[in-house]
Amino acid sequence: MNESKNLTRVYVFPLLYVVSLYLFPVFSSYSEDFPVLSYVKYICFIFGILNIIVAAKCCKPEYRHIMLNCAVLVKYALIPFFVIGGIFVIATFLLALMPVPFMLFFGPAMALILCAIGWLILALGAPYTISYLCLSQKAGFRSSTTAVLHSILQFFFFIDVFDVMYLTFKEGKWKKLTITLLILLLIAIVLVFLLFAFGLLSFAF
Repeated sequence: MNESKNLTRVYVFPLLYVVSLYLFPVFSSYSEDFPVLSYVKYICFIFGILNIIVAAKCCKPEYRHIMLNCAVLVKYALIPFFVIGGIFVIATFLLALMPVPFMLFFGPAMALILCAIGWLILALGAPYTISYLCLSQKAGFRSSTTAVLHSILQFFFFIDVFDVMYLTFKEGKWKKLTITLLILLLIAIVLVFLLFAFGLLSFAF
């Protein structure tokens, strides 16, 4: 019983990472009134580093399914976060189309900065999936080549989520949740694409 509790305590770390990311804009908006929040808001990156440490420490056979569950927690819970982030990137990119010389440089620069921050957040959430893939390879469930390939996919926007969905199906876990989120994610991608197309058309005409 105590061993089971020790294993499940791992879920605290990915949960704190996800919660801290959603609190980042809240802390940022109140940082002027409460200066301490201007420092606290960066705690999400500390939790991201902890993700790497925990995933490395828990790269043991008994943690294989727990690592997958942690990966699912991070990837699925951050879908709205990255969809909203994608909308912001599109909005800042469209600023370059405004008939103002300054915006020609400001829009793409802001979009690039947002993409860099988003990629860092993506990378700091990837260790659990990589740990699961290493354990699956060691257990003989997949080859070294496929484990490396899936690990690389964790560092590409949206592809990482689809890849984790594939891994859960192969493992036979979280099927109903995965199907539901897959449908919602596809709808979100279509809406973001339409928003981008509408933005281009509005500037064109």
